[in-house]
Parts: sequence; C-alpha cells; structure tokens
Amino acid sequence: MTSAAALRLPAAPGMSLPLDGSVRYVTMGEHPAVEISPGRTVATVDLYDLESALADGVRGLMFSLGCDQVFLERRRAPLEQFVRGGGRVVVNGHVLRPFLPGLAPWRAVDHHGPADLRIVPVNPHPVWEDVDHDELLFRTGVPGTPVGEELARVGVAGFYGRGYHAFVPDGGTVINAIGPYRLPVDVLYPLGEGAVLSHAGNDLHSFCDPGRSTRNLGPRLLDWLKGSLT
Repeated sequence: MTSAAALRLPAAPGMSLPLDGSVRYVTMGEHPAVEISPGRTVATVDLYDLESALADGVRGLMFSLGCDQVFLERRRAPLEQFVRGGGRVVVNGHVLRPFLPGLAPWRAVDHHGPADLRIVPVNPHPVWEDVDHDELLFRTGVPGTPVGEELARVGVAGFYGRGYHAFVPDGGTVINAIGPYRLPVDVLYPLGEGAVLSHAGNDLHSFCDPGRSTRNLGPRLLDWLKGSLT
C-alpha cells in the first residue's frame, strides 16, 4: 500500500487519528488528511499524482467537486481499469467532461424556491439510511444545530444540489432526486466488477453533521467505498 509519505501529505496539526487507508480523497493540490467524522480520517491525494491513488491496496476514491476534468478525461483508461477491476468511485460535482463510462453531463435546475430544489428519496441505499432529506436541502451557519421547522426558517436551500444528471446509464439506479420532476441527483451504477456513485452537487461528506440525522453519511460513504457496505 502506498504510504502517506509517498503521497506527500503535509502533516495536519494535532492530527493523530489513524487513516482509513484503503480510501483516498482526490483533490486539487496537496492538503492535510480529512477527518470525515470522529475517528474516521482519510488521506488526500493530489489529482496530478493520481497514479499513486491507483496503487495496490486502494479500494475507493472520492473525487472533490473541483477536480480538473480535462486531466481526468486524459487519464480515463487507468481510472476505468481501476473501477472495472473492482474499485469504487464517488464523483462529486458538475460533470462537464465525462471521464468514466456512464457519467452523465450536469444540467442546471430551473429553480425559483426551495420546493424546486427539494431532495426526494427514490431508491433506498444504506449510505442514506435514516437521513432526513430536509437536512440535506437546508444548510445554515448559525450557532447550534437547528432542525425541523427552525432549520427550514433559517437555512439556505441548494447546497446539496442545484442540478441533475442528464441521463441514467444502463443498469443505473437513482437513489435521490431533486425537485418536483424528480430529476436524478444521486446515481449509482456498476462498471465491470466495480461501481460509480455520482453526486451532482457539493462533496457528499461535507453534509455529515454530528448533531443531525446526516451524522453517519460520511462514515457510511467510506464503508461503501471500502466494499464493506453494499
């Protein structure tokens, strides 16, 4: 397995938690390891050192929404080989250059209020089990952790997604949809022996809030990437 040193990770001040070693969070540039939730920390890897992330022992990759898709498109062959060989990938953000078979271009939702951006569960998946989807829809920076009607009153809608996937690939499953027309925002599909989970919005693990029903979203996402959650 590639070590943290080989990935050239800068030391994170005060970071003493063990890394969840079989998963990498792919970002632009070098960044400290990311604490997804208490006790669950993931090593980051610079996108331009992607070959290190595809080393033996890595089971899953999370791509940050800001990744260079032109570069990824040029690395399509080794990335596709990784997934077809049994790897799992989470693709966050707006896909404009489909860099894996089955990825669909992003399309914006014509939205005029929270109802147009409401997140609707379509097919159950253990990553989102027991999640209140209104706690995905509304985000707030106010002190404390408002929930329910208070969250809807003070929160801002749209961070989870303001668009959707233009199509669902063959064999794909829509997990969550957006708006009254139930447009696909979270899509899971098989690719060879592996799988791709594509989320048309901000990075999924960023919605893991300790005081809300979303608190297990990050850990479950890691378990899915490692293959221990199906």
